[in-house]
Amino acid sequence: MNNAINCARCFTLTVQNGKSKLCPKCQKIDNAWLEVVLNYLRQRENRTATIVQVLNATLVTEEWIYEWVRDGKILQRHFPNIGIPCPKCGENLTDGVSLCSGCKGKLARSLEVEEELDELRSSNHKSTYFNNHE
Repeated sequence: MNNAINCARCFTLTVQNGKSKLCPKCQKIDNAWLEVVLNYLRQRENRTATIVQVLNATLVTEEWIYEWVRDGKILQRHFPNIGIPCPKCGENLTDGVSLCSGCKGKLARSLEVEEELDELRSSNHKSTYFNNHE
């Protein structure tokens, strides 16, 4: 089903086709810039380029590269130094994860501690009932 949306880049009213949040004009521009980036990365000497090197060589924005990685248009398994940084520590994330393994482990440990504290609080909580039938 097609919905009327504002283009994410130029904010014109457009009909959404599939997952794209861009109007046809911006979609063509986006595809052209993506092709520039992919052509740069496909060169043997650039396959291990970092995001900074890609930005300097192609003049695209960092947000666009992150968007293409999130959308699966640039695969990190093919270009290991291109990826989304972990929102907590900045380490390069692998395909499809939202936190690096270190931050994920810290989060899991802090959740376990919170659950243990909740258990202790609930076991120490005593309610008092008054019996008026005595």
